[in-house]
Amino acid sequence: MAQVRSSLIRGLSQALSGNRRQQAGLPSVYMVARSFSDAKLFVGGLSFRTTEDGLRDCFAAHGDISDVRIITDRETGRSRGFGFVTYYNDSDAETALTKLQGHNLDGRAIRVDRASARPPPPRSPGGAFGGGFTALNEPPEAPVDEDWGSIPSLNADVPSGSNPSS
Repeated sequence: MAQVRSSLIRGLSQALSGNRRQQAGLPSVYMVARSFSDAKLFVGGLSFRTTEDGLRDCFAAHGDISDVRIITDRETGRSRGFGFVTYYNDSDAETALTKLQGHNLDGRAIRVDRASARPPPPRSPGGAFGGGFTALNEPPEAPVDEDWGSIPSLNADVPSGSNPSS
């Protein structure tokens, strides 16, 4: 774990110093963040008054926290009532999960679960550019037994009853 942390620190310092080229053997920030995914907890039932600092203080008693996020509405900026707490190691996350389930935070009983990966969005039938005409994907209607006549072929003889050129 210490090696991963030192690699992360080296990678971040290089990225911040302007050297964006990834060096051989150095994991990307994305890869390191994914290695911590087992230590991420979902926290639901948050009060609208709960701040990220307050959530951090509540969970920090059970281990070292790497990240705290309260999810907010894009338009209003108001809390959506849930968030995520990420620990550096899985044992701290497991301790917090068992100790804080149903804990009263800012007047609300919180729900703590393991965070799961977001499922991929459903693919649209329209292909790579999105959209698509959904009527094409519906089953065809049952055929109707009506005779609508027939269309004469192009080689059919035209009746010679009236000749417009004469």
